[in-house]
Amino acid sequence: MTDFVLSFDDIRPYYDYEVQEVFQRLIEKPSFFIMMGVLFPELTKSQIIEDLKNITRVEQFQAGYIHETLLRILAMSSKGFEVQGIENLKPDQAYLFISNHRDIILDSAFFNVALHDAGLNTTRIAIGDNLMVSNLITDLMKINKAFIVHRSVPRNQLMAYSERLSRYMRHSIINENSSIWIAQRSGRTKDGKDQTHPAVLKMLQISGTEDKVASFKELNIVPLAISYEFEPCDALKAEETHHKAHKLPYTKDDKRAMLSGIRSSKGRIKISIGRPLDDKLDSLPSLDNKNDWIKELAKLIDQEIHQLYTLWPSNYIAYDLLHQKDIFASKYTEEEKQSFIELMKKRLSKVNGDPSDLKKRFLGIYAGMVEVKEFENPE
Repeated sequence: MTDFVLSFDDIRPYYDYEVQEVFQRLIEKPSFFIMMGVLFPELTKSQIIEDLKNITRVEQFQAGYIHETLLRILAMSSKGFEVQGIENLKPDQAYLFISNHRDIILDSAFFNVALHDAGLNTTRIAIGDNLMVSNLITDLMKINKAFIVHRSVPRNQLMAYSERLSRYMRHSIINENSSIWIAQRSGRTKDGKDQTHPAVLKMLQISGTEDKVASFKELNIVPLAISYEFEPCDALKAEETHHKAHKLPYTKDDKRAMLSGIRSSKGRIKISIGRPLDDKLDSLPSLDNKNDWIKELAKLIDQEIHQLYTLWPSNYIAYDLLHQKDIFASKYTEEEKQSFIELMKKRLSKVNGDPSDLKKRFLGIYAGMVEVKEFENPE
């Protein structure tokens, strides 16, 4: 089991020397060119093949095809993309970005757009193995700096998998000077309240020393928040939680969610980057119990992410509709309210379940952070 823990080969992203080997596999798949034809209709198959021959580094592929794809998604589905706090990052420093998680793949992808546009190195991305639905997707993910997080493993192997993942992330930051993006919890938030799961932090600590503060300091943790005016997959999240709450049959379709997230209108999008937490780690209570200390660290990260999160008119509208009040009527116009109601009706019409419960859960996704920021943690 020791060799397993020390080996990162089956979870790490591809290195530059593997790029051409990956391209050779991709161009043999008809589905690759079908996808490229959708994303880049102006390019012929022969042009793509010739272009790929000249790409020898992961960053070249990201800067060309991946970055351009994401810019097209933003142009198609958003009404503005703003980045705040990029000045908090040093070009020669690797960080562990701990982020809220709203969309399956776009949260980290849009963050890499922000880094690239600022002239900074893009980050390696933690991706669940449930998204590796085919060899094609796996190759495309791993050539885009994704590394694999195994979600479903036998209980007796869980510690070994967690230790390997922890060691890999620490190795990436300290030894390879490559930043890491990881969500604050396993899976996207379904209730609209972005909360850090202590299990994520416990996993990170596995590869550290007894000195908890020093171990987390060397990871250079930076909190990160992405705020969508219109939540990707809001209706699908409402449908999923509705079925689970009522113990109804439900098959989760990650591919459907990925496509829905890409295509859906997102309104305005804002990424807010916090400051490294090094100094604030020193201010955490000195607790002998590791679990209690981890909970305090989770609270700190939550506070940082909540402060960074941007509330849009849609959030305030949803809160007032959910509670049948007009507490935040000054935060939005009647036109914005009616537009949001129409968007909700349209999206919920495409999912299955009790309409009143689906509506309540849909509104809760937007209202969750209003409850946190305005009532639980007023700034």
